[in-house]
Formats: sequence, C-alpha cells, structure tokens
Amino acid sequence: MIDFKCQGCGACCRIKDGIVRVGDDEVRRIAAFLGMTEQEFIDRETEIAPDRKTLILKSRPDESCVYLTDDNRCRIHPVKPDKCCTFAFEWTNADSADVCPALNFSAEKQR
Repeated sequence: MIDFKCQGCGACCRIKDGIVRVGDDEVRRIAAFLGMTEQEFIDRETEIAPDRKTLILKSRPDESCVYLTDDNRCRIHPVKPDKCCTFAFEWTNADSADVCPALNFSAEKQR
C-alpha cells in the first residue's frame, strides 16, 4: 500500500490524455445527481472512448475534467466515477508522480 494522502489540488483531474470511463451504474448515479435522465447525461456529458468500447466523460478543451471547480473541488464528488475514487490506490499513469504532489512526496519518502 502506498503512503498517499490527497492534498485536494485537483492535479489528477487535469492529467493530460486522461480518460474517465463510465459504466451503466455510474451513468445512472451521476445523471440522477445532476437531475438529468440517463439519456440526457449520455448525450451532453459523455462521448465514445477512443477504443470505441465504452463511454467516457467529456473533458474541457485544456483536457481537465468538466466537473472540476475553480477551487479544485469535484462538482459531483458524492457520485464521482469509480476511477476517480480509486486514483493512486488502484491505478496511476506513468507520469502520475510528476503530476500529483502527494504521489511525488510519497515516492521521495520511499527512496
């Protein structure tokens, strides 16, 4: 287990080329939270993944998450996708330690 404590900086929500896949359960709960039908959510908030196998959340032009607020909070935090909940504990990208200050700190502590 890594020594990771989220610092709330929002860096993980700005990972370049980041893809957040959403399954049926995630679509259901996020749509309900946002007061949309599932189809409205799919049409407005998702797109087909590059591999054309799943839906992914749309990103802003700068590739950051559309649900990241100006104060680095998640607008859908209570229902955020499983991928977001498991960052650093179940998955990271090759450059995650460069992007995330908490992972960078953890990596330096282990040296």
